[in-house]
Amino acid sequence: MNTKKETASKTDAKILLAALWIAHFLLWSFGDMASLLQKIAEPIDNNLLLFVAVPLAITQASMIFFSLVGKAKLMRWVNMIVGTVFLLFNIGFVAEAQLGWQYLLGAGYLLFNGLIVWQAWKWSE
Repeated sequence: MNTKKETASKTDAKILLAALWIAHFLLWSFGDMASLLQKIAEPIDNNLLLFVAVPLAITQASMIFFSLVGKAKLMRWVNMIVGTVFLLFNIGFVAEAQLGWQYLLGAGYLLFNGLIVWQAWKWSE
């Protein structure tokens, strides 16, 4: 039987994880817009959009939704795994950064990914 404190803790963890995914998604979108506005990136072609951009956006949006409605035990592990994959992906982004704002943006990505993995890790079931 769950006590009110255990239920509140699970709810708080779900809301926090969803908020972290929202922040990551918004930062990711901002980075794409900043790249296009500074004309350092070409608009992506259909293949890149189909096989990279759309799946990454769907994954992040799904993590927001399922962090809130998914079963706590499963979502704890999913958040740790997907957060770690994005963390590794974003380490690659920082490694290829060329401008100061790209390093700052990459640091934000890594911060949110690290917080997602850490929050999921400490989430008690």
